[in-house]
Amino acid sequence: MSTIMILKALADENRLEIVRHLASQAKPCGSKEVVPSCSAVLALSQPTFSHHMKQLVAADIVSEEKTGKSKFYSLNRKRLNQIGINVDKI
Repeated sequence: MSTIMILKALADENRLEIVRHLASQAKPCGSKEVVPSCSAVLALSQPTFSHHMKQLVAADIVSEEKTGKSKFYSLNRKRLNQIGINVDKI
């Protein structure tokens, strides 16, 4: 993934808030946990939230693991650190 693609994904205020939320989690978040909490905080509809998550996954900022009908999301801290972004400071 290019640095430009990552920075473009983080340039959106809603996606940046999602990254902040994921950064505050100690373990990967299930879709049943992330969607309601982020949707409520950001006042986003579920389809809009899903669009932002797809962008974050495509930019390799967020990892998505599917287990049955559930999805688990985790922040790709290693990838962000490679380009000099410390998620604890954003």
